[in-house]
Amino acid sequence: MAFSSYKTISSVFKEYQVSYIESKFMGEAEFKVFDYFRDELEIVMREGVVNNSEYAICENLIYPVLQRVR
Repeated sequence: MAFSSYKTISSVFKEYQVSYIESKFMGEAEFKVFDYFRDELEIVMREGVVNNSEYAICENLIYPVLQRVR
């Protein structure tokens, strides 16, 4: 059966006998968020989202974070 024939994700789970468990895969870690980084995120979210698409919003959130991670 084509995957597109299924109406819900639960019907796929039943058909293929797959179980689904949602849990946190990472523990929480505290870290300091510098004011300049917070300001940069605010600017990017305010000015950088031109068409309000989900893709643009995600990219605008990811890019500043990746700049800081080394």
